[in-house]
Amino acid sequence: MTASGDDDRIPELTEAEKIRWRAAESDLTAMSEALNNGTATPDDVDGAFARLMALDIDHHKHRNALHIPPDAGELAVEIEAILRRIPDGWGRWLSVDAGWYPLVIATDKQLARLDPHYRVHQIKEKFGTLRYYCWLSNDDASSELFDAMYAITDDAERASAIICERCGQPGILHQSRRVRVKTLCTTCADHLGYTPHAH
Repeated sequence: MTASGDDDRIPELTEAEKIRWRAAESDLTAMSEALNNGTATPDDVDGAFARLMALDIDHHKHRNALHIPPDAGELAVEIEAILRRIPDGWGRWLSVDAGWYPLVIATDKQLARLDPHYRVHQIKEKFGTLRYYCWLSNDDASSELFDAMYAITDDAERASAIICERCGQPGILHQSRRVRVKTLCTTCADHLGYTPHAH
């Protein structure tokens, strides 16, 4: 049951919708990598956007459905519980790679101990570190509770700066040729074409 008690309102995507969306995500990932390494042509970009715009997807249904990452594995149940904390309209997915899934789950457990029905608004990578945006279940809660929850998400952001977002091994901030930054281990950075970030 979600904090708001509206599990029955969470739409479920059909297998065909999931397949179409996975194809679109794959297309966008490939385009992102090509843009990142400088091999994308204007025609490639136009084609990728045209395919995305031609998708027959109900965007409202897609945004509000649960999007458990296909690589969640044994963490799928815990990730689903976190996604169920996200209210309608915010998009029920994680915008981080698998190396941070354990950190996201640990952060959720700490927050839930303080406020069992807290809401998640967004979980993503930004400037190479984790951003865990959430809110209290009761808008009238004390400022001390808000401060305690903020301290937890702040600690998670700091912890993510030394964990490879891709594989979970120790990592540091790296950058691509296009100055996109990610926290990665040496192996993942080499694989993706990233170099250590010059501070």
